[in-house]
Amino acid sequence: MISHQRGLDMNRVASKLSLLLTAIVVLTGARKPAVDQTAVKKELASVVASFQKLEKDLAQRKASFAAGMRRPGFDPQEAIRLDRLYANTQKTAGQLADKHARIAAKGGKRNATPPPWAKKIERLHEAWVKQALAAGESPKAGKPAHLAALRLLQTVIGRTQDETTIASFRPRLARLFQLSGQHADAVRAYLQLADAGSGGKRLAYLKSAALSQAALAGWPASPPWNEIAAGRNPGGGSPASKSAARTELKDIHNRIATEQGGQDNNANWVIDAHNGLIDWIAGQQTAAIELWRPRLNSQAALGSALAVHKSQAGGFTLHWHRQKKSWPELESTARQAMSQKWRPVYGKTKIDPVALLGDALFEGGKALLANGEAAPAENKLGEFTANFKKDRRFEEALFLRGKAERGARNFIDALETFKEFTARFPKSRFDEEANRLGFELATDMADEESGMAFGRRYIATHGNGPAANVITSAYASLAMGKGFYREGAAALERLAQKEGHREARVDALTRLMDLQNLVGRTNDVLITANKLLKLGQLSPEVKLRIARAQARAAAAASNSGLIARARNDAAKVWSAIGEGDQPARDAYGEVLFIAAEVKGRTDVEEIFSLEVRNPEAHLGVQESKYNQAKAAYDAVCAIGRNVWCAPALYRTARLADRFRVATNELGIAETLAEGVVESFKRKKEALINRWAQEAKGADAQAAELANQGMATPGYALTIQLGAGADLILDDRTISGIHGYTQLDAR
Repeated sequence: MISHQRGLDMNRVASKLSLLLTAIVVLTGARKPAVDQTAVKKELASVVASFQKLEKDLAQRKASFAAGMRRPGFDPQEAIRLDRLYANTQKTAGQLADKHARIAAKGGKRNATPPPWAKKIERLHEAWVKQALAAGESPKAGKPAHLAALRLLQTVIGRTQDETTIASFRPRLARLFQLSGQHADAVRAYLQLADAGSGGKRLAYLKSAALSQAALAGWPASPPWNEIAAGRNPGGGSPASKSAARTELKDIHNRIATEQGGQDNNANWVIDAHNGLIDWIAGQQTAAIELWRPRLNSQAALGSALAVHKSQAGGFTLHWHRQKKSWPELESTARQAMSQKWRPVYGKTKIDPVALLGDALFEGGKALLANGEAAPAENKLGEFTANFKKDRRFEEALFLRGKAERGARNFIDALETFKEFTARFPKSRFDEEANRLGFELATDMADEESGMAFGRRYIATHGNGPAANVITSAYASLAMGKGFYREGAAALERLAQKEGHREARVDALTRLMDLQNLVGRTNDVLITANKLLKLGQLSPEVKLRIARAQARAAAAASNSGLIARARNDAAKVWSAIGEGDQPARDAYGEVLFIAAEVKGRTDVEEIFSLEVRNPEAHLGVQESKYNQAKAAYDAVCAIGRNVWCAPALYRTARLADRFRVATNELGIAETLAEGVVESFKRKKEALINRWAQEAKGADAQAAELANQGMATPGYALTIQLGAGADLILDDRTISGIHGYTQLDAR
């Protein structure tokens, strides 16, 4: 418009020069032809008509432009073309005005003033620009109108030289960028305005920049809690493709939050909601949770518009910890939600923090227990079982609590827990393990009653379970230890009948045989021994135990033939075992002792029941019988250090005492030849002295061994009491003497 004005001024100068020349001609006396006024009028009318046509055409174009802005397919460049038409029309109007002035002057009108046509077009131009910009800046206008206004404003700015005027146009330009969908330009323009602005204006510019940046990032105006919870990506496309744009949006949001007052302004809940969800959809859930944490910790009261964001942030946090199985974090967050009375939701789904606390306690305790952290696991599972009794996982939690208590060495609590569990859930899938652990605990704690109860239940319910053999065997030992021989025997018989477990059967039959020996079931001992022998491929140790059992049973039945056979069998096995096995040596020593006892008792009865006709010859028979009996006892100690050596020595001493007493009472007729009498007396005295010395020495050795613990319990007290206790043994039967049995404690 300024350049057009300059052209108009030049036309005016030219017109004045023309009038001046005309005046000079008149003054010099030059003569002019007469002017045809009618022709002048026609020319002036033609010029006016031309201007009117320009004005009409411009009005039509303006009307067409205004109508076109409201129709789809409108070309925004039309604004520039119409703006250019206004400029050209203004120029033409000025030229027509100059022409009108010249014609008027030719018709005799002096100092004819040109019509203000150019000014009129200029005013129309300015009015149209304002109208077009106002129409394009309306949010209700369509995109073509926005773009047309944008192009027009850019043109206006381009021909404006005044910086103040240009600065006043910049907010409108940024607004038109935004309205027309050119959001990258809008963000840049608004941020420049924000950088240069202050106070409320800067905050407004930042918020406008955030709107355009959100459009670039494909991000909705409201925090898309429901959409993300439903698994949808707001804005479509992939989050990765919009990562940079969303990062820039977060930066603008952070500037807005700072401008609004940072953490102290609750209105920033919206900003934090947006930024957290941007992180969330990008797979950075931990960053989102950390962003929301300070807000969730705040006790500030929120209106309904902001409270929804707190509820969703809490729900998202709880949901994520549950999904990732972050049990400690889930527990602490659930407790916080309960204490601060959150109303957490995940999208459209309500979240129950109490239920999630139960999940955290149960799953967290279970994980701790699996990781070997029994004490903290006990605390978690204990709290769960105390507060979630109706939970479907209570059964498993109670069982796991018992295991945790056992691992934390709270054995009394663990035993009580397993008792409660087996009583409440007899058909549980954990019943086998609960009974097994209960039995192990009870036996380790020497709680025999509980051990018996768990053992009975395990054998009855899980007789074919993975630990059935071990528990049945241990239960047999426990039952026998408490004197329940029938139950112990039944358990061993159960083991002995199991097919496919040959080692278990051998062990069970061997122990059953020892038990039968203990309770004096002689016939059963021999039957069980035969069952063992029929199994075949027995170890030397088992064969030796069979020989010992047979010897005991034979001694009780006074079957010397079976005793001799058992002694021979034991001797063969002993040669295969060697002297390094102490239990085997004790067993072999017992067999030898039993054989010695039977032989010594028989020999003594025979020698002392005979009628003495030849005293001196009788002394020789006594000595021979004594030597044979003593040799049998000596054989017990000859195999090495064993618990039957001391009893053998003790019995040797008693044998010597009996022979000494019997010999001391033996007399001879003095009427016999002197040499015969003297010979008898010398031999008698020598034997009495020998047996006295041997009895003393054997007692001393037996006492020494007994003091060292190398004597069977049945003989240890008798040996320590000395010879006067012999009546204790004499009152016993052979089977009673050998009631001592080393039962396997397995």
